[in-house]
Amino acid sequence: MRYSGTSAGILAAFAIATSLTLGVPQPVQAQPSQAHPSQSAETVRTAEASYPRLYQGWRAGVIVGTEVEGLLGEELGQVVDLVVGPDGRLESAVIEASGMLDVGEARFTVPWHQLMPGSVDGILAYPVTGPDTLDLIRRQQQAGSRPGDWRVSALIGQPANTAGGATEAGFFGTVEDLVFDRNGALKAVVVTPEPEGEGPYAVAWKAAALEPGLTSVTLQATPDQVKALGSFDAARMKEFNTARLNQGAQARQE
Repeated sequence: MRYSGTSAGILAAFAIATSLTLGVPQPVQAQPSQAHPSQSAETVRTAEASYPRLYQGWRAGVIVGTEVEGLLGEELGQVVDLVVGPDGRLESAVIEASGMLDVGEARFTVPWHQLMPGSVDGILAYPVTGPDTLDLIRRQQQAGSRPGDWRVSALIGQPANTAGGATEAGFFGTVEDLVFDRNGALKAVVVTPEPEGEGPYAVAWKAAALEPGLTSVTLQATPDQVKALGSFDAARMKEFNTARLNQGAQARQE
């Protein structure tokens, strides 16, 4: 990440060994946003994606990399990717199995709503045992991806364009992160402009559109409207707070 804030991870899972075809979701075209480039900066922000609200959520870059433990505290693996549905909601996490399970580089998917706070801050828990996980990996070997799902890893690092502006070909910067609320709804895309020196900026997901194949994201705004949002301070997010973790887990189960 190019901006400050916690660099560890928290949440997600899925797939099996590199040599196996495990139904990893393939990038697909998302429905374009209906936002218009002439809208005001406040519309680009939107009330539900204002910075104070975003600071209460989760960054994909923090979720990915988080260790996952099992029902008995055993090491199950580490979150390596997140799967988002066509409606912009976090569907599942892709977990690379721990070496303790002795299954090589196998991966498996876990529904987002089944992940819970771990025994210590900074880790997640999936309430199954090691043998249960091995059974899950075997069952998922022939699993297919759901139409419309896409992977966070495919979008991070891609170009972010603006719908109108003076920069060449509409290029504005790079997608640095995605921000979800506590219930797993995608709320904003975090973009670092190029050349560096300003930002990053968090633009409401409703004011963004995915290009086919997740090759880039187009912000339905001008560069000035994006910059008017002010810098997004990731250091203000508290993803690893145990009490808030429990609140988020409870909300997902309701």
